[in-house]
Amino acid sequence: MPEFCLNNVRLAAVATVVPQTELKLEDDKTLYGGNEKQLKRVMKSSGFDKRRIVAEGVTTSDLCQQAAERLFLECNVNKEEISAVVFITQTPDYPMPATACLIAYKLGLPYTVAAFDINQGCAGFVYGLWVGGSLLNSTKKKVLLLIGDTPSKYTDMFRDGAAPIFGDAGSATLLEYDESAEPIYFDIGTDGSNFDAIIAQNGGFRNPPQKDMFYSNGTFEYLAQMDGMRVMEFTLNQVPASVTKVLKYAKVDKSDIDWFVLHQANKMILTNIAMVADLDLAKVPMQTLSKYGNQSSASIPCTLCDCLKNNLATGVHKLLFSGFGIGLCWASCVVSVTNLYCSAVYTYKE
Repeated sequence: MPEFCLNNVRLAAVATVVPQTELKLEDDKTLYGGNEKQLKRVMKSSGFDKRRIVAEGVTTSDLCQQAAERLFLECNVNKEEISAVVFITQTPDYPMPATACLIAYKLGLPYTVAAFDINQGCAGFVYGLWVGGSLLNSTKKKVLLLIGDTPSKYTDMFRDGAAPIFGDAGSATLLEYDESAEPIYFDIGTDGSNFDAIIAQNGGFRNPPQKDMFYSNGTFEYLAQMDGMRVMEFTLNQVPASVTKVLKYAKVDKSDIDWFVLHQANKMILTNIAMVADLDLAKVPMQTLSKYGNQSSASIPCTLCDCLKNNLATGVHKLLFSGFGIGLCWASCVVSVTNLYCSAVYTYKE
């Protein structure tokens, strides 16, 4: 997709919720066959230290619902002014109907609200700004984005003991129609030829559940896996180029960006993106991944809440977001925010 921009869209508020259970990598003896030296090397290069995982019976929608409830309460949101709910995840409650319909009901939103799901992963937050902003210009009312994932549900992603360190999280983002808002500039693309670089092969309608698709402990054999080398190559080829492209399209110099908020894939990837794109590392927050792991689509909103809450609370700030990964997809945007409300990173209450 070529570059494009959206007018009249104000990013008003963001809230994030993570599960209660915290796992430390050093306590997981299954990682890398229990090789402590190898694990420490990986931790140093990747930046991973801890992650959060949901309890049994808790889903992505539960985390997002609590994030929305926090946002409504703390920002005094009038639910009657919300025109649409967009739930962006790869771990919905059901194959059908759309989980957004259920969340809208649980949140007590009016029957006039539009509600639908989008199947998107690491690029999901920027996709949400694009889709939500487009809806906003149609309705001129508020749009609620619920963005998150619980990758721990794909239990066999971790069976080989060397999986990327995914963490569970949910977020809520409020968009408001504002004719004085500066345009948001986007660059979005997809390389579907590498769709299987990150994939859960079983459980959908191409490979529906069969009796032999279960491990001896009763868990489902999703065949969830990631080709780390292909993903790394894709990331370094596409993401720096996308960042440079959207800056040029927005006619903004790198020095004008206050923060480059990138998907928290791992420390090595973020450092390499910054190096290739010639970004100031001091403007690239990456502390969130060490606390919560790779949170897929929730990593950008969680970074806003975890690292930049106080910085963005007052004044005008120019941000660049970039999400990239499964699909293989990438999405970058330049957005100006004014007095952006970011919640604390809340812990889910069961």
